[in-house]
Amino acid sequence: MKISYAWLKDYVRCSMPPEKLAELLTMSGTEVKAIEKHGSDHRMEIEVTSNRSDCLSLIGIAREIAAATGKKLMLPKTKTHPSKPPARAKRDTPLVVIEDRHLCPRYTARLITSVTVGPSPKWLVERLEAVGLRTVNNVVDVTNFCLLETGEPMHAFDLDRLSGGQIRVRRSRKGERLVTIDGTTRTLNESMLVIADSANPVALAGVMGGKDTEVSPATTAILLEAAIFDPVTIRRTSRALGLSTESSYRFERRIDPGIVQFASDRAASLIVELCGGTIGPIVDAGSLPGKKKTIPIRFERLGSLLGVAVDPGTIAKILSSLGLMVVSHSAKGLSVSVPTFRGDLESEVDLIEEVARIYGYHRIPLSIPRIFEQPVRLERKALVDRSARTLLAGIGLDEIVTYSLVSRRLLSLAGIQHEATVAIANPLSFEQEVMRPRLVPGMLNAIVLNINRGRRDLMFFELGNVYRRGQDEQGASETLRLGIALTGGTGTHWGRKSQAFDIFDVKGILETLCGAIGIDGISCGRGEEPFLSNESSAVISLNGAAIGSLGRVADSVLQAFDIKQDVFIAEIDFESIVRSARPEKIFARPAVYPSVARDVSLIIDRGVTNDAVVALIRREGQGLVTAVGPFDHYTGKQIPDGKKSLAYRVEYQDPTRTLEDAQVNAVHAKICEALTREIGAILR
Repeated sequence: MKISYAWLKDYVRCSMPPEKLAELLTMSGTEVKAIEKHGSDHRMEIEVTSNRSDCLSLIGIAREIAAATGKKLMLPKTKTHPSKPPARAKRDTPLVVIEDRHLCPRYTARLITSVTVGPSPKWLVERLEAVGLRTVNNVVDVTNFCLLETGEPMHAFDLDRLSGGQIRVRRSRKGERLVTIDGTTRTLNESMLVIADSANPVALAGVMGGKDTEVSPATTAILLEAAIFDPVTIRRTSRALGLSTESSYRFERRIDPGIVQFASDRAASLIVELCGGTIGPIVDAGSLPGKKKTIPIRFERLGSLLGVAVDPGTIAKILSSLGLMVVSHSAKGLSVSVPTFRGDLESEVDLIEEVARIYGYHRIPLSIPRIFEQPVRLERKALVDRSARTLLAGIGLDEIVTYSLVSRRLLSLAGIQHEATVAIANPLSFEQEVMRPRLVPGMLNAIVLNINRGRRDLMFFELGNVYRRGQDEQGASETLRLGIALTGGTGTHWGRKSQAFDIFDVKGILETLCGAIGIDGISCGRGEEPFLSNESSAVISLNGAAIGSLGRVADSVLQAFDIKQDVFIAEIDFESIVRSARPEKIFARPAVYPSVARDVSLIIDRGVTNDAVVALIRREGQGLVTAVGPFDHYTGKQIPDGKKSLAYRVEYQDPTRTLEDAQVNAVHAKICEALTREIGAILR
C-alpha cells in the first residue's frame, strides 16, 4: 500500500523525517518497503500483513504512529446530517434489499441530490496523485479519498440511471454480463455477488462498479454505497475475473464493520462541501456490528513471555494508544475491550505482542535462558523418519518435496485411477484440483524438470503424505509414503565408467534402508501397477502383506511425460515400515571363528523366485548359514527354454567352534538335495 507522508500529518502531528518515521514503523511491526520523493512530498510503500486490515488506511497507519510516538491521533470530523430525506427520496418500496445476508451482512445507502459534478479542488488532486491514483471527478475522487483515509471502500451510483431506483444485493445469475467502468464486458457466474437494480447488475460487489451507472458530468443525484461483503466471495470473484482493485484488496482482508457509517458520513460531508447538494438520511440494511470482545491480560504472564517487567501504567497507556479500552484494572492485570477494527486480537498473547512491539523489542534485555538438561526422546515415527532420511541422503539420493495438490490430468498421464481421490471444492487452479493419491506423478514431474535443465543422472526420494477418499465418500485418509526414483546412471568418474541404473538398484536401496532400521520380512514378488512395465515390476511385501511396488516406469507413461530415458521407481507405505522397524541399535559380538564359503550353481524354472531359493537354503542350513546371495544370473543357448541359471554363494559359520570340511560338506550336500527335490533344480 502506498501512503503520503504529508497526508499522514493530517491525522498525527509528526515532525520526524520520513526516513526516521519509516524505521519507527518498521520496528513496530508495520514494514516500510521503500520511500520515494514525490514533488515536495514523500511516498511510502508499506507491506501490510493479511491480519492487519486496519492498517490499509491512512487513519490506521496514523494510529500506529501515534502509539509509537506518544502523539495524539486526530480523526476527521463529520457534520451532522439532517434526518429528513430530500423530497425525491420518499418512496413506498425499500431503497435497499439484501437477498443474501451471508454474503452481504450490512449495506448502507444514502441519497445526495442536486449535486454538481466537476473537477476536484487542487488539495484533493494532490492527495490522490501523491499515492498514485488518477483523478476522475469530484464525486469519484471523494470516494477514493475516503477509501484511503478510512479503509472502507465506497461507490457512488448515478441515481437516475438505476432502473426502478432500487438496489438489490444478490448473487449473479448464470450468463449475466456486466460492462465494468474499465470498459470490459465480463461474464458472471452464480458464485459472484452483484449490486443490481430492478433489471440488471450494475456493479460487482466489492470489486468494481458498472459503466452504465457511473457518475458523469451530467449526474445530479447519486446513491452513495458503503457496505460489508464476505471476504471469501470477493476473493473468488476477483481471481475468477482476473480483476484486483483497491476495493477488492481491502474486502478480501476483512473490513472493519464499525467504520461503515463513519465512512459514509465522512464521504457525504465532503461531497456536499465540494459538489453542493442535499444529503438524505442513511438507509442501513443488514446487521449492526457485534459487541466488542473483552480480553484479560496478566502482568505476570506478560513478564514471563517477554523476559522483562513492564510497568502496569505503561501497559495500559500502550493499549489505550492503539485504540483499545481498559475497562478494569487490578493488581494482577487488566481487562481490555477490543474495538471492531482489531479483529486480529483474539487472546491474551495477542495483547502481549501489541505491548511488546510498541514498548520496543530493542528495550527487552538480552538474557540467557535457564537450561534444563533432558534426554532427547523422539517419537517412534520421528525417529524412523529421521533415520530413513539420513540414510537415503547418505547413499547419494536427493530429497525432493512435491505439491500435495495435483490435477486430474497429471494422474491420468501417470496411469493412476482417480475415482477415489479427495477433490478440492474450490481449487485455485486446474493444476490443484485434487489431493495426490500417490507420490509417483509428482516425482515424474520433478524428473522432467531436471532433465529439461540438463541433469540426466538423478537419484530422488520423497517422504510425503498421500490422500484417499473414505468409504461412502465420507471423510478422507492420510498416509505417509516413501517414494524412490532413479534415472540415468551413476555418472562418469576418472576411475570408472558410468553404469546405467536398473531395477536392482532400487531394490538394493530399499533393502539397505530396511536393514539399517531393523526390518526383517521384506520380499519382492510378481505384481502389476498401471504406471510400471509388465515385464519389469514387482510387489513389495512385508511379512506377507503388500506395502508397495517397484519397477521400471511403463513406456506409455514415459512418453506421456516426454521422458526419453528409463526411470526406475518405488513407492511404499512408510507407516507399515514404522510399525515394523527396530530403530534401536543392537550390537552383537564379532565372530571369533572363521567362516567357510561354498558356491552352488542351479538351473531352475524361470518362475522360481530368488526369495524361495534363499529361504530353502537357510531352512536346510541347520543354523550354520550366516549369509546367502546370488552372484550370477544367466539365460542363453546352453540353458533350456523356460529355465534360468542362478549361482549362489553360501557362507557357513559356527559361533562356538571352527567348522571342519566334513561338517560343511554334509550340510551343503543336504541343501543341494533339497533344492533338487523341492524346486526341481538341476545342479551344474
